[in-house]
Amino acid sequence: MNAATRYVEASETASPLHTYVSDHGQGVSQSELEHTTVASRSITLSNDVATDDRDLIADGIRATEPTEESCFANSLGMWEYDERFTYVEGFAVMSDLVDVGGIEHAWCLLDGEHLVDPTTASFDHYHGVSIDDPEILHQYAEEYPHEGILGNHKDRYTFLRERGYVE
Repeated sequence: MNAATRYVEASETASPLHTYVSDHGQGVSQSELEHTTVASRSITLSNDVATDDRDLIADGIRATEPTEESCFANSLGMWEYDERFTYVEGFAVMSDLVDVGGIEHAWCLLDGEHLVDPTTASFDHYHGVSIDDPEILHQYAEEYPHEGILGNHKDRYTFLRERGYVE
């Protein structure tokens, strides 16, 4: 089991966000990932991404210009760039900081299966939930691009409230 999945399972009662990710998420382990440079940006990818798909990722990175510490906006931007990117939120862990636990984070899945983290090449383990409702994604991309969807306190956790995770 990867470190992010262990973190999510161990902390599932810490908050409604943790519970939702534990109930609906899935993990991606370090053995499935590579830290690489695409379009002059250090990112994390599934290690089985095809060359043609790497070209799409490079084009997306050039078009969206991801910035550090803006994982939600970066991942929403990739989703807006091409419908093959699915937006994902959850927790990520760095191998050398496993004791710190998971950090709330967002990334994409290309074609629903290949991890693409346009924000950083720092994380080694991921556990998250795909959010694929275009109406919700457009709303958050417009209103709260830097806040995320699941743990968004500015909208009083609307996403989790509508799913019965917050009263």
